[in-house]
Amino acid sequence: METSQEIQVQVRFVTKQTEYAVTDTPMIVPAKLKRYGLSEIINHLLGFEKPLPFDFMIDNLFLRTSLFEYLENSGLSTENIITIEYVESMLPPTPLSSFQHDDWISSVKIFNQRYFLTGSYDNHVRIWNTSGECLQTFIGHNAPIKSVSWISVKDDEEFTFLSASQDRTIRAWRSSLEHNKYISLYECIGHKGSIESIAVSPSCSEFASGSWDSSIMLWTMEIPENSDDDEHIKIQTSSKRRKVIKKEKILTKVFTTISYASGSYYPIATMNGHIGAISSVVFDDKDNNKLYSGGWDHSIRIWDVESRTNVDVKNCDKVVYGISYSGKSGLIASGHSDRIIRLWDPRAEDVAVVKLTLSSHKNWVTSVSWSTKNSFMLVSGSYDGTVKIWDIRSRTPLYTLSKQNGDKGKENENDTPKKIFCVDWDQDIILSGGEDNQLHIYGSKKIGFTKSEEEGKL
Repeated sequence: METSQEIQVQVRFVTKQTEYAVTDTPMIVPAKLKRYGLSEIINHLLGFEKPLPFDFMIDNLFLRTSLFEYLENSGLSTENIITIEYVESMLPPTPLSSFQHDDWISSVKIFNQRYFLTGSYDNHVRIWNTSGECLQTFIGHNAPIKSVSWISVKDDEEFTFLSASQDRTIRAWRSSLEHNKYISLYECIGHKGSIESIAVSPSCSEFASGSWDSSIMLWTMEIPENSDDDEHIKIQTSSKRRKVIKKEKILTKVFTTISYASGSYYPIATMNGHIGAISSVVFDDKDNNKLYSGGWDHSIRIWDVESRTNVDVKNCDKVVYGISYSGKSGLIASGHSDRIIRLWDPRAEDVAVVKLTLSSHKNWVTSVSWSTKNSFMLVSGSYDGTVKIWDIRSRTPLYTLSKQNGDKGKENENDTPKKIFCVDWDQDIILSGGEDNQLHIYGSKKIGFTKSEEEGKL
C-alpha cells in the first residue's frame, strides 16, 4: 500500500497573472508537496534564477496543507486532476510602530507612505511622520472627528487637508512646518447631523460629505472671485454669530495665503436619496463625475456628480458601515453589520447581485480599504479587534493581525476586544486605529520565504 510520501497526483496550474503563466497541461507531482514544493515547480517552469514565492488556491481556498491532506479532507480521489491557481505570494504585514493618542482614533489616511493623518474622539486632528513624531495637532472642532482626507503636501513642508466632525462642520486646514503654525482656511456648514465621511475628487476641484442627516453635500475647493453673493462667504465671531465679510476681503483661492481664519461657506449642491444615515462616501479614482455612497438604509448608491442624480442603487440585507473603491479592479468593497465584506461591480445592472462575499470577522466590519498596488488585495477592520488582509481570489483571509488589546497588541482571552474603527492601505503601508487609542502601522511587502519558514509557520 502506498504511503502519502509515495502517492502522486495530476495537477493543472493556472494563473490570472499573465507574466507568470506556465503550460496548463496536466502533470504528475508528489502528493506530499506543500506550498514551497509547488512554488519550486513554478519557478523551474518559468526558468527563474532567483526564486519567486507563490501562493496556491484550490476551489478559491488557499492551500495550507499538503496536496494529499487536501484531497483526504475534501474526500477526493488521488486520481482526480486538480486545478491549482497560483498567485505571487505576500508575507504577513510587519508591525512597524504604534503611536499613542489621547482618545479613540476614528479616521486615518496615508500620504505617499510618509505622512499619516489621524482624527480622534478628543476633537483633534494630528499629522505624524514615519519616525513617530507628531508634527502638529490641529484644534478647532468642538466634537469628535469622524473623517479626515488629504488634499496636498507641498515640498514636505506645507500640508493641506480636510476634517469632518460630529459638530456638523467640515474644516479645511493648511499647516506650515517651516513656520511652525497652521490655519483653518474655512469652515463648511450646512449638514444637520454628524458628518461621517468626506472624500476629495481626483482632480481636487471639489469634495463630498456624507452625514447622519441622510444627505450628501458637494463643496467646491475654490471661492469665486468678486462674488456678489455674500451669503456664501461668512466669518465666525467669538460669540459664535456669523457676519458677512466685506467684499474687499473675499478670498480668491483656497490655497493662496489668507489673512484670517474660520471663513465659512455653504455647499454647491445637496444630493438626497438615502433613507438613513450615510456612513461612507468615496469618489471614483479616475472620474470626478462619479461618486459612491453607503448607508444605514442597506444600500450602496452611485451618483452622477454633474447632474446631481442617483443613477444606480445596490441593495443588500444589512447596514453598510464603510466602502472603498478600487480603480484597478473597478470593484466596490463594503463592510457590514452581519460581519461580511461584500464586493460589488458598479457596472452591473442588477441591483442586488453581489460579486463576492468574504466572511471571517466575528463582529461588525467597520472599515475596508483596497491596496493601491494590487487589484486583488484588500484590508478590513472590525469591532472584533482584528485587521484582516484579503486576496479576493480566495474566500479566506490571507492574514489576521492580532487583536489590539493592551500593550503590544497581545490578545488575552479574558479581555474585551478593542474595536477597530478605521483602516487605510497605501503602497506598502497599512494603518489601523480604534478603541485602543493607538495608530498601528504595518509594512506589507512581497518577500521570499524558505522551506523551513513554511514548515514552521504553516
